[in-house]
Amino acid sequence: MKIVLAFFLFFLSIIISYAQKSPVKFGEIPMEDMKMKVFPLDSSAEAVVLVDYGKAYIQERTDNYVMTYERHKRIKILKKEGLSWADFSINLYQVGTTEESVSKLKAVTYNLENGTIIETPIGKESIFKEKFNRNTNKMKFTLPNVKEGSVIEISYTINSEFYTSFPNWKFQSTIPTRLSEYWAIMPEDLRYERYTQGYISAAYEMSNQFTSGMNTNAHHWTAKDVPAFKAEPYMTNEDDYISRINFALASYRVGGIDKDYMGSWETLSKNLNESDNFGKVIEKSNFLKSKVEELTTGVTEPIQKIKIIHSYVKDNIEWDGDKDYTAGDLKKIIEKKKGTSGDINLLLASMLDKAGLNVDMLLISTRDHGFIRKPYPMERQFNYVLCLVRLSDKNLLLDATEKNLPYTVLPERCLNGEGLVISKINTGWMEVTSKAKSKTIVSGDFVLDENGELKGKLTYVRDGYDAFEMREKYKAKGEETYIKDFVASKTWGFQKTEFSDLKELEKPVKEIHELSISEHASTAGDMIYINPIVTSQLSENPFK
Repeated sequence: MKIVLAFFLFFLSIIISYAQKSPVKFGEIPMEDMKMKVFPLDSSAEAVVLVDYGKAYIQERTDNYVMTYERHKRIKILKKEGLSWADFSINLYQVGTTEESVSKLKAVTYNLENGTIIETPIGKESIFKEKFNRNTNKMKFTLPNVKEGSVIEISYTINSEFYTSFPNWKFQSTIPTRLSEYWAIMPEDLRYERYTQGYISAAYEMSNQFTSGMNTNAHHWTAKDVPAFKAEPYMTNEDDYISRINFALASYRVGGIDKDYMGSWETLSKNLNESDNFGKVIEKSNFLKSKVEELTTGVTEPIQKIKIIHSYVKDNIEWDGDKDYTAGDLKKIIEKKKGTSGDINLLLASMLDKAGLNVDMLLISTRDHGFIRKPYPMERQFNYVLCLVRLSDKNLLLDATEKNLPYTVLPERCLNGEGLVISKINTGWMEVTSKAKSKTIVSGDFVLDENGELKGKLTYVRDGYDAFEMREKYKAKGEETYIKDFVASKTWGFQKTEFSDLKELEKPVKEIHELSISEHASTAGDMIYINPIVTSQLSENPFK
């Protein structure tokens, strides 16, 4: 009887496995898809996702679980603007020496030539991996021989030991999707919270299965004819609004007893305070005391100490572009004069602490990383850290990554709602705001001659984030190229350009052009008609 039952379960697992395969076979491209020139449901589409299939499942090993994530995607390129869809990037998570790996990678381009489908597979030499940040690597590749009319197809498997971070799934993209299908197969002993977002309704079904010697819950979503997601001006991040399903491990079962995994924000704060690359960085690092004493000798005002230490860190450590919230060896960071956002801001916090100031840290999610969902206390919702100094009359949020911002202004990327205060006694939420605005005042002082030509000065006064953007461009290009680029986009006659307050970061930066303009006025008999909007005129309403 046991043999019969075992055979039945084995046979059933084969049927289930077959049912969970991709709805299309790799390499079998229907001729109607090859001949498609316009997607019937969206004639403006530059490309269309024909099939996007994913399956993630967890298996039990001797002392742990492992996770496998399979992906199969097929895209039709319809216009030249859609050629960038041939560029792919696969994120691979890493902690210490443990890293996710990719296997069974296939990537092929299909073109129709004289009625025959010609295949061009990618070569190994075209696939490379690069470091993205401290815990993420990216495998990148571009499919070959892609042009208008091509169909591209990829499939791969990610093998992971990080089963606590179950793969999320997007049903929607910035191009239409004809079919999106996802299987999430989880052991009953692992309970994941699921939360959806967006406006696309996906068909859903769940079944209990016996897979790989475990009782599992198999969740299945299918969405058809999904319209393209259209980004709006000033949107933080499309991932906050696009239709998708997200997962978070809430609890696990050991010996029939449920144990909490997600914990609480207070627990997260406690763990980070005790971490060697977070809280202990601030507490220890005693080698910084002598430097702090040197910088602040004779200075008693807390604000002056903050300005001096902030300037030292900002001027001496260059941000490498990586966003994170932990720090490496601060001695090495100072020697290299370069580090991540976590390295820089935890160094800043440690130095302020050595100066006798009351310092906590604020974990945040940057605008491109997405909103924080408070019901789910997960560390992976954060990707950045700010320094919080508590003074007797106010709190100051500090960031030392941008050389062209004053100490009172946070980078625009940080303005994304609230952050979590990491503190031994004051854990809680704090709104991340900035008094700085994006502000530019343009004024013209011109004389109009009888031929309708304007001669005089055009002055730009940029403040806040507009001043930062201008200083960044000026620094990157140099004065000569900056002026040349400004002049090149205009039909005006330029005589001279002057700049002021470029290095006075707490002041607006001023840019004055002496010039002549002929196209903003026209003569008709004894009348002259003037367009008073010389520059920065809105041609359409950005808020549709």
